[in-house]
Amino acid sequence: MGNIFKWIICMVCLITNINGFSQSPLDGSWYSNGTVVIQGSTNSYLGELKLKQKGKTISGEFNYYFRDSLFSTKIDGYFDLNSRYVIINPFPVILHSTVNTKNGVDCSMTGEFMLRMSRVGSYLAGKFVAEDKYKYTCPEIAFDFEKNTNPVSPIDEAKQATIAATETITQTDTLAHVGDPIAALITKQFEERPKDVFKDLIVESKTIDLEFVDNGAIDYDSISVFFNNNLVLKETMLTHIPIKLRLIVDDSLAVNEISMFANNEGLIPPNTATLTVTDGDNKTDIDMTSSLHRTATLRLLRRKK
Repeated sequence: MGNIFKWIICMVCLITNINGFSQSPLDGSWYSNGTVVIQGSTNSYLGELKLKQKGKTISGEFNYYFRDSLFSTKIDGYFDLNSRYVIINPFPVILHSTVNTKNGVDCSMTGEFMLRMSRVGSYLAGKFVAEDKYKYTCPEIAFDFEKNTNPVSPIDEAKQATIAATETITQTDTLAHVGDPIAALITKQFEERPKDVFKDLIVESKTIDLEFVDNGAIDYDSISVFFNNNLVLKETMLTHIPIKLRLIVDDSLAVNEISMFANNEGLIPPNTATLTVTDGDNKTDIDMTSSLHRTATLRLLRRKK
C-alpha cells in the first residue's frame, strides 16, 4: 500500500511539472546584450524581452538601449512546445550603424530563438534576422537571453538610475549612508580590494565636480564612489546620463583620492566609465576601469592659486 501511495505521489509531481512547463515557460522578463554579427562592428544592443505566453502564442514587448536612447516596441509570435522553438514576428529595430538615434533608420527583423531550461536557469538563445534582400544592410543581431528572477528588471533599474543621475550629489548627502547595512557591506568590500592608482591630476579649485558615464554600451555596470576612503555614492548604475558628484578637496591631506568601486562587471567585463573632472574652468576626461579584483583610483594634487 505504501509503495502504491509513493508511486501516485511521484506521478502527480511529474504531471504537475509537465503541466507547469507546458502552460507558460516563456512568461516573464528576459535580458541580454545583443551583438551585431558583422566584422568590425562594435555596436551592441542591451535588450529585454517581456513575454506573456498563452498556449502557442506569445505577446509582449522588446525594450532595448542603443547608444544613448531607450526604445520599446510591442511584439508577438509563436512558440512550439515540442521543439521549444520561438518565432517573433517582424518588428522594427534601429539600424546598427545609426549615429544619431533621434532620426535613425529602422530595420524590420524577425526573432528566431531556442528555449533551453536547466537547474541553473532558463535561456532563449538565437538572433534577430532581416529579410534576405536586406541581410547585408541589416546584419543579424545575436542574443542569449537569460530569464530574470529579480522582481525589478535590469531595464527598469537603468531607468531609475537615469532619473537619479539628474541631480548633483554633494558630500553632505553622504551622511545618509551612516547606519546603512548595504553601505557598510560595500565599504568592507572596498577595504578588502586593492586599489589601482593609475593617474595623478593637479587641480586648483577647492570644490570640484565629477560626472561618471558609461563609456560604451549600457550593460548594467554599477559603481560606488569613494572619496578619501569614504563612501560618497552607493551602488548606482552607469548609463549615458551623467552621475554627478560635487566634492570638497581636503587641504590637510597631501593627496585626495577618488576611487571607482565596481559593484559588478555588467554584461561586458570589466566595469568601465568615463570620468569628467571639472576644476573651475578646466575639464579633464579620464577613462576608468575597475574589476571585482581591483579598484580604479585617481589621485588629486591641489595647487593653490
